[in-house]
Amino acid sequence: MSIPGFRRLVLELSQGAADPATMRDAAGFARVLGLDLLALFVEDEALLHASALPFSREIDPVTHRWRRLRPDRLENELRAVAALARRHLATAARDAGVSGSLEVHRGDPAPRVAEICVETDIVMLAPPRLGEAMHGSRRMRDTARDSAASVLWLPPGGAPTQGPVVAVAADGGDACVAMARQIADRAEEQLLVAMPGGGDLPLAGTTAADIANAVGHAGPRLIAMSRGGPCGALGPDIAALLRVPVLVLE
Repeated sequence: MSIPGFRRLVLELSQGAADPATMRDAAGFARVLGLDLLALFVEDEALLHASALPFSREIDPVTHRWRRLRPDRLENELRAVAALARRHLATAARDAGVSGSLEVHRGDPAPRVAEICVETDIVMLAPPRLGEAMHGSRRMRDTARDSAASVLWLPPGGAPTQGPVVAVAADGGDACVAMARQIADRAEEQLLVAMPGGGDLPLAGTTAADIANAVGHAGPRLIAMSRGGPCGALGPDIAALLRVPVLVLE
């Protein structure tokens, strides 16, 4: 049985998420949440168009010399990356006992993800790896924040596999508390509530540092918060600071 209101966990693959470790994290969350896992690979149309320009160049990985960037070679490389991601996904989904599939689309990655994902989805975003384009990462962050879907922000270095589920709430009636309770029950973990001036973990304020000071010592497995709550815009910052996944609910 899935978490009410959600159908799919969607893993966006353009920001360093196609590696086996991230696939395992995604499959593990899909199992805990009772959701189908969809990996979404969007071929960047702008990159393909740029490769057709006569002055486009790339470094040959064998000779380390500049060579012309050819559209057919780039398309073959993208197909190879998608095929490898499909194999990693199949292994991770099988080991976790969840349903997993991969879709390949073409377009501008950030708005394409926003078009595909709906309010019954949770989009899972991994932090960009060293050397990846930060501009694309920022665009994807901004798009995810504005989409109809909820967002699960992964921390660098992978996700913990045990520890309490913490709801960072505006008050006891915040919807994230009920959702965090359901997740904690499914994961057989303790639920802790952090909110300004109260709860299990009182917050002195609503900055990322305030949350880290209140929540960090609890060693959480997952932090949940509402997008419209006092800290809803801080999801990726909190995930990076505490190295804990942060689920921001729409």
